Amino acid sequence: MVEVVKSTFAEQYPLIIEAIKDCDFIALDTEFTGLSVDSEMKPSLFDDGALRYQKLRETASKITMCQLGLSIFSKTSKDNQYEAKTFNFYLYPCSGYGPVDSRFVCQASSLKFLCRYDFDFNKFIYEGVSYVNEVEEKQIRDHIDVASRIGLERDIDENALQKICSIVANWIVNSEEEVKKLQKEDMEKIPTFLLNCELRTRFPNIRTTVNKIEKCIEIKKVSAEERLDLETTEVEDEKLYQQNTIEKCLGFARIFRIMKQYKKGLESTELLQFTSLGQVYTDLESDVGRDLVIHPPTVVHAEGFDRYHNKMVVHEAGFDAYMCGFVFLRIAHILTFKDTPSTDVIPCMFRRYLQSLDDYVNKINVIRASVNNINIGGNDDVSTRPELLYVRSSMLKYKLNIDQLAKWFSPYGSVDVKPLTSSRALVACGNYRCSKDILQAFRRHQYIRITKYSIWKHSPVVRGILWSGVIITSGILAYSLLPKSKNS
Repeated sequence: MVEVVKSTFAEQYPLIIEAIKDCDFIALDTEFTGLSVDSEMKPSLFDDGALRYQKLRETASKITMCQLGLSIFSKTSKDNQYEAKTFNFYLYPCSGYGPVDSRFVCQASSLKFLCRYDFDFNKFIYEGVSYVNEVEEKQIRDHIDVASRIGLERDIDENALQKICSIVANWIVNSEEEVKKLQKEDMEKIPTFLLNCELRTRFPNIRTTVNKIEKCIEIKKVSAEERLDLETTEVEDEKLYQQNTIEKCLGFARIFRIMKQYKKGLESTELLQFTSLGQVYTDLESDVGRDLVIHPPTVVHAEGFDRYHNKMVVHEAGFDAYMCGFVFLRIAHILTFKDTPSTDVIPCMFRRYLQSLDDYVNKINVIRASVNNINIGGNDDVSTRPELLYVRSSMLKYKLNIDQLAKWFSPYGSVDVKPLTSSRALVACGNYRCSKDILQAFRRHQYIRITKYSIWKHSPVVRGILWSGVIITSGILAYSLLPKSKNS
């Protein structure tokens, strides 16, 4: 595994891009600062594909990704062997460029979970690789463009900025030195780009350049004629600097766009319908797992990426991404040859696996919902969950207690309860056995009556529409039976 942080991102970027271009598939895993923003966003057996997607989208827009694992798998020259290059990124949202200053929710239980697995919060905040979305990128580009031409209102310490400008003005007038360097500690924490633009605007008889190696701004005295001659070069330098600034803000988004361009990203978790990723990895990596189908592909860590060799680091995004890719490859092999006689099973190219996975393309596994997966490329599959159950109070003054209902029903299996009124509720069951057992157990209950839900019998809206139709029809019929007027 190679760890990637802000200070090493530029160095590792070419290696990552090269690995992506040449690979067969990529596995991802992420860690977030939370899992749900409020109780309404929690998974529920009442969720269909559209509602679950909406919940996930709402949650993802309010929490932030703090770590991402990228495990890149390539077939080697050896038969039936794949090599994994795993990168573990610490990520932190871009901030401090114009209007872009992300806000996100932290969930206490999620932070405790990360602490339990030794997540480094200092690296997350101080060394997290930047990233932005397309809307934020446009805002940054507009901000830089306007700032470079006319300047703008800034959220900075204007007194600190004036102090720096006074120092530069004093140097121009009183010092015989041709070049002055503003070191990082001299910049009063003002963004380098903004300070560079401000100095050029205020002082026409200087030329400023950003020295990336020494991380300082170099200021050189020039005449008005020299400054004019340098304008063309400065424009090119400014464009290059602006592009570098934008790329710095984009950060990990650049890698994601390359993955999108080469269409190498695949998620193994969409194939899993049982237990946890760690347990599935352990099972498939065991002797029994290797014998499920003969000639399973082997996976080795590439040279220089061997931190995970003979070592499990669960809930570190990089290792979880590696497990995802490993499980994906093994399950792809099992699915490809599941109906093939053992004598005909042979090592094969990765593209043959892809042909066996057509049924899973664009399907995202979801837990605790009315559907097993969300199909982002078409219509969701028909739900295989049992019908909803309808609960009503059997006593006039007895109000339903949702927590009590959940406590009564949960011993029979996975359930969710949704109140309709103070005396009526719906129950979603995880499987048919659970639904059947609840109906049987509460058939003669003292306080509640429970039946299978019927939209025609139990929906107030549908019943209201039906009764309205009955009243209108009756009115028309009665009118038609009235005696005709003599004048008619």
